[in-house]
Amino acid sequence: MTLPVAAVYAIGIWAIAMFGGSPSFFAWPQMACYVAASYMMVELNNSNALLRVRSRMVGATFIVLSCMYISGFQSLIGDLGLVGIIASFLILFSTYQDQQAAGKTYYAFLALGCSSLLYAEYLYYVPLLWVLMISRLNSLSWRTLVASILGIITPYWFVSLWLFYIWDFTPLTDHLSDLNSFVLPANYLAVTLEQLLVYIFLAVVSITGIIHFWQYSYEDKIHIRQLFGFFIAVNLLTLLFIALQPQQFNAFIRIVIICASPIVAHFMTLTHSRITNIAFFVILSTCIIITFINLWMHFLNF
Repeated sequence: MTLPVAAVYAIGIWAIAMFGGSPSFFAWPQMACYVAASYMMVELNNSNALLRVRSRMVGATFIVLSCMYISGFQSLIGDLGLVGIIASFLILFSTYQDQQAAGKTYYAFLALGCSSLLYAEYLYYVPLLWVLMISRLNSLSWRTLVASILGIITPYWFVSLWLFYIWDFTPLTDHLSDLNSFVLPANYLAVTLEQLLVYIFLAVVSITGIIHFWQYSYEDKIHIRQLFGFFIAVNLLTLLFIALQPQQFNAFIRIVIICASPIVAHFMTLTHSRITNIAFFVILSTCIIITFINLWMHFLNF
């Protein structure tokens, strides 16, 4: 599936959701966020040459997977967080093997910090990104470490100035209290059928793509192997976190989609056997079927 075809498909899904769903379902800001996110995923692929061949499959895969999660269209906060996370990864990847890239590191973590103003739980990724900067990007030094800390706290510094002006820090303390919002034991009864279908599908295609990548990673450059190691680590840990804390599905499933897109695109683009060709059509058709099932369930609610 090429990028223009994926774009037309997405427009069709948005049109169906707009005219068949609730009047408040569709909004231009949400659509603008998805357009920006899709463009940034294309840029993420182009600037890092994630695939060995010239292809826009990463962007196309992201668009198709994003359309599968219909309820995600409605959340402007979630869509803004999506853009912030992609921006963070895009900038952070440009620091590969550059331990002097304090400026880029600052802006990468600034984007993450802004996203954490929407979902405080995104701060969980800070220590993980530090580990990946050591193990995958080879870009962590005392300069970039300090820059990352400054980037994270900058949005909170500006917010604190406003709260200091109105002399009410309750919004900030309430927001940060979400970092301790673990539910034990996990409440799986609250998981909707839409969420379950999306999660299972993303988990299956992610694991399939990861296994394929590990089998043929020797054909990729070291740089690409390191970046995919980054995606795989974030993807698997986020899937695990959602499994343990399903009430966080809406906040974290978008990050799974971000990381799964290049992994699945790598599998679909660089496999040519009879079995993998069949798998391509099975994955694509299953994704489309789940999308329309979720659309149908959404319409039933109105």
